[in-house]
Amino acid sequence: MRVLLVEDDPHLGQMLKEWLSGEGFSVDCVRDGYAALNRVMNEDYDLIVLDLMLPKVDGLKVCRRIRESKDLPVIILTAKDQIEDKVEGLSAGADDYITKPFSFKELMARIGAVLRRYKREGQEVLKVGELELRLKSLEVYYRGKRVQTTQKEFNLLKLLMERAGSAVSREEIYSKVWGQCYGEGSNVVDVYIKNLRNKLEDREHRLIRTIRGYGYMLSSEDVGQS
Repeated sequence: MRVLLVEDDPHLGQMLKEWLSGEGFSVDCVRDGYAALNRVMNEDYDLIVLDLMLPKVDGLKVCRRIRESKDLPVIILTAKDQIEDKVEGLSAGADDYITKPFSFKELMARIGAVLRRYKREGQEVLKVGELELRLKSLEVYYRGKRVQTTQKEFNLLKLLMERAGSAVSREEIYSKVWGQCYGEGSNVVDVYIKNLRNKLEDREHRLIRTIRGYGYMLSSEDVGQS
C-alpha cells in the first residue's frame, strides 16, 4: 500500500517514514501543502497522513481539495489539540484526527481501522480503469472528477461496466435499463450512449465502443490513461 506522508518537520517525517516502511507500506514524504496536492492529483495513494500546519498550502485546504476529487482515507496528525481544531479537521473531510505527541502503536491501530472501513465501503464501488460507479450514492467519477448523470444514464453505464470487454446488444440494453422490449426503429439507446460519451469526453469512442449492427461495449482496457 502506498502512503503519502505530509509533514514539514524533517526529523519527525523521517522517523514516521521508517516506522511505516517497517510495517510494509511504501511511503512518499513531502513537506508542504502544494507538493502534497501535486502528488495526490497525479499519483495513486491508499492513504494520506497529513499535518495541518504546513507551508504554502495549509493542511485543511489540502484536505478539502482532496475530498473534492478523490475518495481515499485521510488521517490528520497534528499538534493542534483543541476541540475546535478537531471539529474543523473532521469537517474538512478527514477520516481520523490524531494529536501529537502520539504513540506509533495508536497510529497503526487508527490506520488499520480506517483502511478496513474503506475496504468495506469499496465493495459498493464498481470500477473499470479510471471509470468509477459508487452504487450506494449513485455517483459517477471519471479520472477522479465527478460526472453528473441521470438515473437512466447511470443504469446504462452500470450495465456496460458489469459487462466490460463484452458486447451488449441494443435489445438487452433496452430491456434491462428501460424494462421494455426493444422497439424496432427506436434510437433511444443511441441517444443515451451519445449523452454518456459527451459527459465522459469520449470523443473518439474509445471508452464506449460501437459494435456495428449489434450494440455497444465498454472497453476493459484502461483507456483513461494518457
